[in-house]
Amino acid sequence: MAYAFVKYHGTGNDFVLLHDFAAVFPHDDSSLVARMCNRHFGIGADGLMLLRPPVRAGQSFSLLYFNADGKLGSLCGNGSRCAVALAKSLGLFSGHAVSFEAADGERTAFMEANGTVRIRMADASLPQAEHGGYFVDTGSPHWVGLVTDLADYPVVLEGKRIRNEVYGPSGVNANFLEQDRNHRWHLRTYERGVEDETLSCGTGATAAALVLAYLHPSNEAWTELHTQGGLLRVRAQSVRGGFQGIELEGPAELVFSGTWPIL
Repeated sequence: MAYAFVKYHGTGNDFVLLHDFAAVFPHDDSSLVARMCNRHFGIGADGLMLLRPPVRAGQSFSLLYFNADGKLGSLCGNGSRCAVALAKSLGLFSGHAVSFEAADGERTAFMEANGTVRIRMADASLPQAEHGGYFVDTGSPHWVGLVTDLADYPVVLEGKRIRNEVYGPSGVNANFLEQDRNHRWHLRTYERGVEDETLSCGTGATAAALVLAYLHPSNEAWTELHTQGGLLRVRAQSVRGGFQGIELEGPAELVFSGTWPIL
């Protein structure tokens, strides 16, 4: 059977998306998802998402996210922003605001006039110091470490070690953060489920911004994170015991559309 898909990316974090309101895509076939995400034998992506009918009143859609290995994933920040861009192009909502169901519950997002998508994230607890860095859950579990010489840092080797050996079977996403001489923050991420470095990670950028807000409180409205795929911005309100009003903003761009298998 052929499935119509589109491919989007958010700062290089790329996704296969399917409008699946009829629920015909066999999402329990993890090998199919993995083949579609394979960069040599498939479409190529960091993950696959299904837009399904809404599950609560006032929502426009619900979202199922699968990692590149075919397994059901937790919240994907960049992927959610791409899904919002697709939903807007399909006419699933009007105006610039939309509510949808994600892996961690109901999320609200905003489609800006310049094409960027801003998503409201769930509240988060304060980062916890552990294993030489900080752990924080932003809808997906993240470890954030401050390093030097990030450009040459062994992100894959060290990220794989932290993901598997330090945190065990469930793992975490491992993020490596450095400030350059111009005071800009740069971020690289090893993602579980992809089991490799990705060009960007939305929940990882959110985690890094919360760690920076915890370590270096600032009056700046937005924290800018320079990933290998582009710029993401995060803002949050510090409250006792954690953060509220967390928002992630960045581009969501259409790459191409097609059918699987290509007939």
